[in-house]
Amino acid sequence: MASSQDDGSSGCRHSDCPSLSARRVVTSAARERWKLLGRALKQRATNGKVEAISVRRFESFGLLKTRKAKLDDSISTEREGANKEDAKWFEYTCDVAPNFKMDIRQLGGSFTYEALIGFNNTGNVCVWPSEEVLTYHCLKNKEVFRHKTVCELGGGMTCLAGVAVAIASEAEEVVLTDGNEKSVENVDQILQRNSAQFGDTKVSCQVLKWDEQDQLDRLAGVFDHVICADCLFFDQYRRPLVDCIYRILKPNGVATIFAPRRNQTLEDFCRLAEPFFKVTTVENHEEILWALHLKAEDRDRYNPDIHYPIMLTLTKQ
Repeated sequence: MASSQDDGSSGCRHSDCPSLSARRVVTSAARERWKLLGRALKQRATNGKVEAISVRRFESFGLLKTRKAKLDDSISTEREGANKEDAKWFEYTCDVAPNFKMDIRQLGGSFTYEALIGFNNTGNVCVWPSEEVLTYHCLKNKEVFRHKTVCELGGGMTCLAGVAVAIASEAEEVVLTDGNEKSVENVDQILQRNSAQFGDTKVSCQVLKWDEQDQLDRLAGVFDHVICADCLFFDQYRRPLVDCIYRILKPNGVATIFAPRRNQTLEDFCRLAEPFFKVTTVENHEEILWALHLKAEDRDRYNPDIHYPIMLTLTKQ
């Protein structure tokens, strides 16, 4: 693991948290997103839309089972009326939670150019393997969240793991967040669709940008658990993510993050987090996944550096 050395950013105006001097580096953020979505943007069509292709070649570890959701009147009405995004509903199940199922709305077809270059909108393109693994982990360890407050950060267009926690864990409260409004609008529809399964759990979604201090002030010290998947690769947002997690966790709160190494970006995040958290990383964190990982290493489509999620746990000091 990288050494626990700060990168020299200025101090924070709050006495109980690390540096919150995160700046909005618009041009740098755009450059990073162009690298990730460049292929999609090159497919831009004459009608102002681009095909919703993924830069990934490896799709899934197969830990979750999916099938087209059964349509009812509400979904049929959406299809005929308000839905103009070529959205499709899928039912997700998982072997480690036999009675569990959730309906997830995934956007397909095409996205406008403006939507693709929106704030950190990579989660709108697809469900990443790390989100799949985080969801599996949360379902397998659902008792950890019972009667606790939980927040998913950077959940993209589905907040897959957070929805699973809301349905399966009997959490006290689950708040699902992303920095992109389009993602959160889609998550809101997912929550409405699955609301009958939430029981007594209070569930909501909201736009949350990690460097927006007013938003963080409202959530300071609220959560027992933070969950997050594959959100470490934007260079300018790693420090704001550390700051955000520290701010919104209760004392001794725990953040569970799954992310691939991605050219040392995970190690860079750990270095920023170590002054403020007890940090642990586990590579072989799930026997079934590890076997799939070893089996897949010889496949041309599979690159462990960008596809295999390392488990990272941050405990607030």
